[in-house]
Amino acid sequence: MSKNFYQPMSTVHKGLTITVTLDEEKIPYVNGLLFEYRKDLSIYQEKYHKSLPSTFFISWLTLPAQTYAGKEKLPARIILMSSYVGSKSRHLQELATFLGPQIKQVFSQSPEYPKNDLDKPGLVSFLKRKSIPNTFYSGFKFISTTEVDKEKKLKAEVWKYAQGLADQGDPSSPKEVKENIETFVKNHPQLVWASKKIPYALSNRVQMLWPLSLFGLLMLTSLVSIVLCFFIDALVLKILACILPLFILVVVFLFLLLRLNENIPHEPSPELSDEKVREIVALETNPVINEMTVIAPLKRGWIRRVFLALTLKLVGLVSYFAYIPTVHTARWLQMDKGKRLVFIANFDNLSEAYAHDFVDSERRSMNMAVIFSHAFGFPATRWLVHKQYNHRSNYMKGVRAHQKVTQFWYTCQQDLSVENLKRNRAFRAGLYKEMDDPEIKDWLLTL
Repeated sequence: MSKNFYQPMSTVHKGLTITVTLDEEKIPYVNGLLFEYRKDLSIYQEKYHKSLPSTFFISWLTLPAQTYAGKEKLPARIILMSSYVGSKSRHLQELATFLGPQIKQVFSQSPEYPKNDLDKPGLVSFLKRKSIPNTFYSGFKFISTTEVDKEKKLKAEVWKYAQGLADQGDPSSPKEVKENIETFVKNHPQLVWASKKIPYALSNRVQMLWPLSLFGLLMLTSLVSIVLCFFIDALVLKILACILPLFILVVVFLFLLLRLNENIPHEPSPELSDEKVREIVALETNPVINEMTVIAPLKRGWIRRVFLALTLKLVGLVSYFAYIPTVHTARWLQMDKGKRLVFIANFDNLSEAYAHDFVDSERRSMNMAVIFSHAFGFPATRWLVHKQYNHRSNYMKGVRAHQKVTQFWYTCQQDLSVENLKRNRAFRAGLYKEMDDPEIKDWLLTL
């Protein structure tokens, strides 16, 4: 394997979700395996970090069977979710190289796993086949795990140097302080990399924005074609002119069907037992970053499945512009022919405070309703966003009712919040950049 095999060609964060069915009687055994791997992880964290260079987070859990629409049984499952940078194929090979024995041991409990033993290419092919699409959000979109480590070290070394300047009582101007820091970085053999531009800055943005740009261009072209049809009689223009009105009509039609479905009486989920809540909270032992997984069957009606699928596609288009200060990554996806919603987030602080963040303002609670109102046990709405009763407390009941224990969870960095990552990047980005004195003072505050 070449030395630069794991070098990503972009630093856009992506989410991988792999799932297979599982016989329910095997859940305790698989849970035991995953918890053992979690114990090993606490011992060999550094080994995981070095061997999974493209990987930011891994969540691996079992999901018991659930009931959809009060009658249809949705199967028990094993779900493996990761967030990474670089190509999907390289990330799969990385997982198969380092976690191959564990992945085989767990996934071989599924009836979907091949009877014969898989070599590494075979395992990569199996994982690729069992992966499903997801809508992915990252709070810090353009950075690799390697850069996280390097920028953390950069800040630490420059902080020591700046403290030395302060101890000398040097009355230098902000500009001179900045120049001294830049000279220190350029001459430091382990920091000289920071004098170069941040890689893939433009290509990353193009990669994330082209789907939205294409969609916007298509809608704009349709609008222009509508106008041109009054002056030019051309078949191509007539076809293009139909796209925007058709899209609007479909959305309006779906909204009307959804409104009819919203009239179905709300059915609350059975509350999670105190014992189960304590079991979940007991795993939130990390001082900075923790994880939450919520999986729920959807409410009755095919319109819920269709509307949620459309919503997730649109959310994916605008994810570049989204920012939630405490969230590292989040993903939403549908499983079992769209009948089950999966939500996973890696965030700062504890799940109780994190979940409340989404309903502590009117705007955020409306945003959450667009997705979670389709899930069984979550608050009812009117026209998707208008709440019909105590939304906040019932939202929390829905979260807790469907929150799952994540038996195995890995993060490449345990002590850096989203704000830490932002400040580290802002400091690096400011090096060798022309600034006036007020800007330099603001930049120095990122140290």
